[in-house]
Amino acid sequence: MGIRQFLFTLVLLCCGSLVSAQGVLMPLQQDPQRIPAGNPYQLRTESNHLSLPFFDDFSGATTTPDPAYWINGGVYVNNRFALRPLTRNAATFDGLNAQGNPYGSNIGGPTDTLTSQPIRLAGLTPADSVYLSFYWQSGGQGSAPERNNNNPRLLRLEFKESNGTWTQVWQQTAPGQVTEFAQAWVAVREQRFMHDEFQFRFRTEGTRNSIRDIWNLDYVELDRNRRRGQNTTRDIGISESVSPLMDYSAVPARQFLANPGLYLRDEISASLNNLGDLPGAIAWRAFIQQVGVTPADTFLREEALIPGQARQRQITATPRISNLNLNPEGFVLQHGFWLDTKEQNARQRANDSTLQRTTFSDYFALDDGTAEAGYSSLYTYGNTQVAQRFELATADQVRAFRVHFPQVGVRHNNVSIVFRIWADDNGRPGRTLHEQSFPVQQNEGLNTFYEIELSQPVPVEGTFYVGFSQPATLYLNIGFDRNAGATGRLFYNTVVGGWQRDSVNAGAVMLRPVMAGQALGLEEEARDADLQVYPNPSNGILHFSGPYRSFSMYDVTGREILRHKATVWQEPVRLPKLSPGLYTIRIETDHHTFTTKRILINL
Repeated sequence: MGIRQFLFTLVLLCCGSLVSAQGVLMPLQQDPQRIPAGNPYQLRTESNHLSLPFFDDFSGATTTPDPAYWINGGVYVNNRFALRPLTRNAATFDGLNAQGNPYGSNIGGPTDTLTSQPIRLAGLTPADSVYLSFYWQSGGQGSAPERNNNNPRLLRLEFKESNGTWTQVWQQTAPGQVTEFAQAWVAVREQRFMHDEFQFRFRTEGTRNSIRDIWNLDYVELDRNRRRGQNTTRDIGISESVSPLMDYSAVPARQFLANPGLYLRDEISASLNNLGDLPGAIAWRAFIQQVGVTPADTFLREEALIPGQARQRQITATPRISNLNLNPEGFVLQHGFWLDTKEQNARQRANDSTLQRTTFSDYFALDDGTAEAGYSSLYTYGNTQVAQRFELATADQVRAFRVHFPQVGVRHNNVSIVFRIWADDNGRPGRTLHEQSFPVQQNEGLNTFYEIELSQPVPVEGTFYVGFSQPATLYLNIGFDRNAGATGRLFYNTVVGGWQRDSVNAGAVMLRPVMAGQALGLEEEARDADLQVYPNPSNGILHFSGPYRSFSMYDVTGREILRHKATVWQEPVRLPKLSPGLYTIRIETDHHTFTTKRILINL
């Protein structure tokens, strides 16, 4: 090998090692959390015209802007994409419409529009000092608008004249990076805007086929007798929502109750902003309650004087569950903060509370069920593996997993990859406990998880990892939640770099282990040996040597093909017509013992 070729190869290997240190995040081409196509947004075409003052910070809306104030053209109200918003929720502009589908190709062009309802301004003059103010942000928790001279990415504001013409009055071109929220002030001085059909609208231009070129809008105010740069509002509200109760958004109930201290965080927090120039005295409380059960348990009460224009003022509390009567079969907890600001404006009071729910069922989840991006690899050699860490309070078995693959780039439906479970090896994935091929499903519609039953329950204890392996050239994206509170749990492996913690991408992949709810002990193993299924190979009729409650049958990919509940007489079971091959039977007995048998079908 010549020296030049050697050096070239060495550079490639070094670069490969660097790339292997983490995955990459790709913009989604759909966002199913928005209104499904089957339930189109109802635009309000007629209304009683609005009067001053006009105010909206989107805190009282979910998914779509309040139709009493806005005519929506694709904007998405959420608490997912804004970074340190003025108050809880913001309006996001991107390349997807109101149904969460692309506008068109990846060529830049018009994207979202948000138009105010008509506002009465007739009779006003420049002396009334009418100003529109708002806060804008580039990127936030999403993809920042790119600088592009050929196809500019921009956010613009237009006013409607009395003759119906729309006139641009303000514009922000893409800064090419994520920014904090910045306030803009625009005067409404000219007489052509002083009429009773006055409207203003925000419009964006950018990539038209994905969640890219994101702009966030917050805290919009239009009123008279204002001065540029002076915020006379008396509004103190929640900015960043309450933090999770745990690293997890869901934990099996039996695991949690075995050792709540393993999962509960030492404290929860939220942040608040004072949007006015003057200080304000407020009180707040922190609470937790079991959903469907009242009353809530308040575990903190505090008060303070919040300085004018205070930003990201942290409030914290130590959560407790000692006053709650929790069912080991499952429950849902809701926790949060409530501010007592004594504000008279109901629309401002909408930003005075923040809630979060945590599910305790039979599975672990680090994600909140919504993907902000796809997680993949740009490495091009061999196989890549992704693993996510979970902790157990007591020994258990993984019986299935749930996964979400969003639509990003080329569709990979029915392509098989390998699911794996690993034991812990000094804080990294170690010995492989189980591996199983399964087909990828990229479902359109809701942020859908689909479940794959394992060919046999896998005993785990302490710390374990679940993940998957795929060819490096497949470029398959798994759903990635950028708002997940967990950090340091995601690991990445290539043939060059080995296992490394992903230290760049904060969040969680949308992969959830489902637990059996019990460990496989010696007594259960004995029952496993006693219960037999015969004959093996089978000609299509199964006999059981002992009593059972039900069984499920799976093919070699882990797909469930039959579920059968035993009759009183426990008679033999005739199988449907199946292709010859090896199948797995998972049996549940009266002792809740999950017994796995492999059987050869030879029809």
